[in-house]
Amino acid sequence: MNIFKKKCFYCGAKIKKGEETFEKVKVPEFTGIRLRTFCSKEHAELYKNNIKETKRTNYCPHCGI
Repeated sequence: MNIFKKKCFYCGAKIKKGEETFEKVKVPEFTGIRLRTFCSKEHAELYKNNIKETKRTNYCPHCGI
């Protein structure tokens, strides 16, 4: 029994251990880059594209972060 299951940071779906994808992304509420869990690489890219348009997020064009 797992009390703390991983959830996708984009869609909220539960992820089985070993199937998760970790990405360093900017979270608007915090300063700096954070490691977050996603269910797929596509959801990580969708999150990055959606978050670029928020006012409090600055991505470096050279680093891709």
